[in-house]
Amino acid sequence: MSIRTKLQNKEHVIEALRRAKFKFPGHQKIHISKKWGFTKFNADEFEDMVAEKRLIPDGCGVKYIPNSGPLDKWRALHS
Repeated sequence: MSIRTKLQNKEHVIEALRRAKFKFPGHQKIHISKKWGFTKFNADEFEDMVAEKRLIPDGCGVKYIPNSGPLDKWRALHS
């Protein structure tokens, strides 16, 4: 079971999952991800990369813009 929520609701979700795990047989664990939303980037790096324009929001994910590649493409994104 997976739940994604705002940071302000973290305690409520942990309590709800703690109660729900008794409904399923076997050993259940609650794992809190360090990733930002539906991306593969850590939450502490994410906001820095967005500020540097290395990540561009794209729907529920983001586009990664590397530092290498054609200079014209980089200039178009940063102008």
